[in-house]
Amino acid sequence: MSSLIFYTDERQALVASDTLVVSAENGEPLYFASKTIYLPHLKTIIASRGLPRFIEQWFCIVNQMSARDIHDLNEYSPGNLIKLFDWFISVNGYESPQETTVYHIGFSEKDNMIHSFAYSSSHAFDPEPLAYGLAIQPPCPLPEGDFRFIDHVPGLMNKQREEQNKIDPDKRSYIGGEIYGMYLTADGCNAFKLGAFNDFPAV
Repeated sequence: MSSLIFYTDERQALVASDTLVVSAENGEPLYFASKTIYLPHLKTIIASRGLPRFIEQWFCIVNQMSARDIHDLNEYSPGNLIKLFDWFISVNGYESPQETTVYHIGFSEKDNMIHSFAYSSSHAFDPEPLAYGLAIQPPCPLPEGDFRFIDHVPGLMNKQREEQNKIDPDKRSYIGGEIYGMYLTADGCNAFKLGAFNDFPAV
């Protein structure tokens, strides 16, 4: 698991994630990677929490679909995610139960609005439309006062990591590396660095 924080309203989406990838078996650091991917032809950001390398496989499948926007993509996703998940678990030989959640956050030209969906393996990847506002995974108390996404996300992720370090290793979310954000509107998507964890060079 990892950190995923995003804010959406009808016209914009801000998405942030860390870059640390660990072993699904023992939580050992493996490498650093982007956990959010933008598909310009769909005006959609794909993000995931859970199994390492799953998002890369899903990106390859989505990039070959005939979907034209996030709503089309939502129709194709559940069945294809089930097939990919079953194949992924089999190929990698995981012995213990594994979970992963995929997020689609995109701008639809059909209604000129941002829409978001979550697909969780624990719910057979049934689409879950997400309400506008702030979403934080894993959950963590917000800082007091007005929340300014770009200013507060690095501190919030550090707080997430502090909270997760109190949990048993086999149940915690591992958070680290660098912090990157994406800003999506009808005009496209920009990516930017928000910061890095203080132990990033040593991980």
